[in-house]
Amino acid sequence: MTLRRMTVLSGLLLLLAAAGPATADPAGDWQSGQQAFAAGDYSSALLYFETARDLDLDGVAVHYNIAVCHYKLQQWPDARHEFQFIADNYPKMRGLAEYNLGLVARRVNDIPTARRHFLRAYELSPDDEKLRILASNALAESEPVSPAPSPSWSGLLGLRAGHDSNVALRDELGLPAGQTADSPMSDVFASFQGPWRSSGGLRAEGSAYLVRYFDATEFDQAALQLGAVYDWRPGDWRAELGADWGYSTLDGEEFERSVAARLRVAHGLGRRGRLELRFRFEDIDGIDASFAGIAGTRQRTELRYRWFEDDLYFALRYGVESNDRDDPGVSPDRHRITADARYQPERGWGFEAGIELRSSEYDRLDTPRDEDLASAGIALTRTLPGDWLLLLQLRYSENDSSDPDFSYDRTQLTLGTYKLF
Repeated sequence: MTLRRMTVLSGLLLLLAAAGPATADPAGDWQSGQQAFAAGDYSSALLYFETARDLDLDGVAVHYNIAVCHYKLQQWPDARHEFQFIADNYPKMRGLAEYNLGLVARRVNDIPTARRHFLRAYELSPDDEKLRILASNALAESEPVSPAPSPSWSGLLGLRAGHDSNVALRDELGLPAGQTADSPMSDVFASFQGPWRSSGGLRAEGSAYLVRYFDATEFDQAALQLGAVYDWRPGDWRAELGADWGYSTLDGEEFERSVAARLRVAHGLGRRGRLELRFRFEDIDGIDASFAGIAGTRQRTELRYRWFEDDLYFALRYGVESNDRDDPGVSPDRHRITADARYQPERGWGFEAGIELRSSEYDRLDTPRDEDLASAGIALTRTLPGDWLLLLQLRYSENDSSDPDFSYDRTQLTLGTYKLF
């Protein structure tokens, strides 16, 4: 058990124990309820407290003690009702009531609701440092208390169809005669990860991708990736060390094979933010002789900031990439900045938007080439029954190159559906 979790649990016990000595009137039922509570007989204590309330003993203390008895007896709907009553009717106690509502939601594994209550408890308690610490720690943990989650697997399935105006990523005037870069397309993506454990540990990962361009079949691709990751979670930190193997084809021919190692380190910033550093190193081999030039290495480093609150999400990334390939035409050094925002409610319509700016330098060419790419995308989403997500996406890109053959614009319009398992 981590020090943070011990602190949260200790604070919970202190808050619950506070119900014991709380008094509003020396009536017999009230006193009997206190004695039963102190003895751990919460059923009898609840009966006495409710009797005292029904005999017109009023005040926040009686409602709070009734709520705590329901909590102790694991009567979650009744506990939620009583704590909500306190939040609605006693402004000075609302911060504490919201915190306890978060505890109730967490006990039934409703983590999004628990996070909302913990956040309200923090914001409503500017002068209660102890409660703020407990609420902040609970937000950082955001894990079910009971029952303990068992190791589980997760997966994603995605299907899309649409149109791509520039599959080749080149000026169409520079393409060979009879070749087009404008084509309808469809693709399918599937991935899996697991088993997940709240304490971290070793898990497997894998993904497969297939894309078909109906009017430009020479750009059809298929890819498979398999790997393993060790997940370590010391306190507020999270570190992942992984390795994977990849294989892909182009136009039905074996294209590349790769072996990669990666590292991810993340740390929470406040109640809603997270900062991540990612590094990935790949050793790439061109399988077919016609693709031998892609053999070599690629390194990517990325700094990412994420902010999230309920249904809102924002991410800002800065990355650098270096390539050392046999063919200098596929060995750019790159800098990339991306920003993404998303509103995705549990049900109904959502919205996504993002921009990307990327600069590339091909300094090893006989005639060095520089490129600047700008992309922007918007998407409309709809959550469907069964946790399916419908996504209509439009993305436009414009690449400005010192070599006119590599200057291009691209428009992609797709309609897809995704399912998380």
